[in-house]
Amino acid sequence: MDFVGPRYIKGNGKFYSLNIIDLYSHNVFIESQRTKEDHQVASSLLKCWKTVGIPDFLQSDNELSFRGSNRYPRSLGLVLRLCLFYGIQPVFIPAREPWRNGVIESFNDTYNKKFFRRQWFPSYAALKRQSKHFQRFHNTHHRYRCLKGKTPIEVLKKECFKPVRLGPNTKLPKIDYIPDGTIHLVRFVRSDRKLDIFGEKFEISKELVYSYVRAAIVTDVHQLQVYLGNDLVEIFEYRLSA
Repeated sequence: MDFVGPRYIKGNGKFYSLNIIDLYSHNVFIESQRTKEDHQVASSLLKCWKTVGIPDFLQSDNELSFRGSNRYPRSLGLVLRLCLFYGIQPVFIPAREPWRNGVIESFNDTYNKKFFRRQWFPSYAALKRQSKHFQRFHNTHHRYRCLKGKTPIEVLKKECFKPVRLGPNTKLPKIDYIPDGTIHLVRFVRSDRKLDIFGEKFEISKELVYSYVRAAIVTDVHQLQVYLGNDLVEIFEYRLSA
């Protein structure tokens, strides 16, 4: 998942495109939004999960609206709570390393070159409609070398894949608690030995300096577990607040 934008429509303001791609089939979902506000992201995700299906993991960069609040990092934002509510494990790539999201970054380039910069949009409403046409065209006609020349729809049909989807009438739930689940953050440990978890710093072992680690927030046991590869190397208490 990643944002493109802001982009501008002459005389009709700015917008962002929330782009989501299935790593297996390269099936994409595009939703245009006026803002990056977390309620809009959550609403867009619900639309995606009603059509594309519910994923096991959702990988993104460290955009604030994807995670919550800098002031209250342990309260977890709406998007995180929504993912955990539906059993999805969020995965955050290392800060300032966009190439870690290479598949969606590549699609963002396609979105810009093949869609946004190739036509004129008289209004935001027209852009929203056309973005859905482009989504369908991509999924039906765009052939990927990594898929052996197949389109996303051809891959899904060949595998007879039937995703688990949310019901069409599903509304955004009120989640005033922190659901059980796991949130993953991949982080590079520098010489200061500080592990950055949503702006909060944890000092870890000097043996982990200049290594990439995976930090797992396990909400039901209120722990921050640090892994090097598959090995659990550190555990911190991580009390969450609803």
